[in-house]
Amino acid sequence: MSILTPEQHHQFVEEGYVLVSGLIADDISQRGAAALWRRLNANPDDPTTWGNVPLASGHSDPDIIACFTPEAMQAASELAGEAVNPVTGTLTLNIFPQEGAWSHHGPHIDHALPRDGFKVFPRPMRVASITYLNDVPRHGAGTVVWPGSFRKIEALAQSDPQKYELMATLNNDLGKIDLGEPVELLGKRGDVLFYHYLTAHSGSRNATQTPRLALVHKW
Repeated sequence: MSILTPEQHHQFVEEGYVLVSGLIADDISQRGAAALWRRLNANPDDPTTWGNVPLASGHSDPDIIACFTPEAMQAASELAGEAVNPVTGTLTLNIFPQEGAWSHHGPHIDHALPRDGFKVFPRPMRVASITYLNDVPRHGAGTVVWPGSFRKIEALAQSDPQKYELMATLNNDLGKIDLGEPVELLGKRGDVLFYHYLTAHSGSRNATQTPRLALVHKW
């Protein structure tokens, strides 16, 4: 029995992403957020403790890993097209309040660092996810996506497979494509964003007063 609705499957197939609620019980996501704050040695209610918190860090705390619930894992497996491996450690991406007007950082695709040498085909990953550990309001560092961009990016890669052998080269040429209009995704604590490996997306500034905590994982 599928845990995702036909509409959610359709959105992922057509647009290259889907934001899913209900995969993580509220008490589990609360414990995960509390554990992350402890691991970061920071207090969510005391901004003076936020200054030295790293943007990204790896964690294997049991309460953090518990956020990858059986329901979330099943959803990932459905979208990957095969069973995904259990999660024993994950990366966190934490965006603290920033001065200045809200903006996104521009489109990119994952696994595109030149030093890593990831190839476009076969795909370097099956599905990616971002799990939000707090509510993400407008201009609160929500993920920005370009719906349907994966099809255009894949077409560019297939237009010259030799030139676009590597993800880094493909990423560098995204400016050659009309990706369309981006969408700023808003969500609640416990929501999970799944996206296709060639979906153009971006982080964004946090123009609110509340940090945004998220778990980032790829299978």
